[in-house]
Amino acid sequence: MSEPLISARGLTKRYGDFTAVDAIDFDVAKGESFGLLGPNGAGKSTTMRIIAATSQRTSGTITILGRDPEEHGPQIRAHLGVVPQQDNLDTELTVTENLFIYGRYFGLSKKFVRTKIEELLEFAQLEEKRDVKVDALSGGMKRRLTIARALVSEPDILMLDEPTTGLDPQARHILWDRL
Repeated sequence: MSEPLISARGLTKRYGDFTAVDAIDFDVAKGESFGLLGPNGAGKSTTMRIIAATSQRTSGTITILGRDPEEHGPQIRAHLGVVPQQDNLDTELTVTENLFIYGRYFGLSKKFVRTKIEELLEFAQLEEKRDVKVDALSGGMKRRLTIARALVSEPDILMLDEPTTGLDPQARHILWDRL
């Protein structure tokens, strides 16, 4: 059996006296869908920030793609696609410009990014909005663009934090089918 993409043992995160994540253990294998469920304040987003190498753990161990995020954060982040709870798009740019610039951040070739954009516009059902500024999109369209943007680099790990927030039931169904 191959090494898991993500492995955590006794993963803990404290903020002063408050324990946000309390000694959790889990493994995520390649090709596996894995979810964190719980009420608000249960530590789901905190755990995702640790996996994304943007927040340090207090104790325990975690490896992502075989690496410790505290030592190899930039290398790990280069292999992640992240859809945060709140959309963080460049609202003054068009749909296509958002995807293009994000792809170039990863050092992908212009040719590759242009080809990938066509695929992602179809995936997100935004072909007709390609030249529209993000500011003019509906909330659901912005959410679909945020998800498409996370896929530009063909990440090894896709992290979705409440990905269907703001999507209507039909769009929600389509998204889960396509993912």
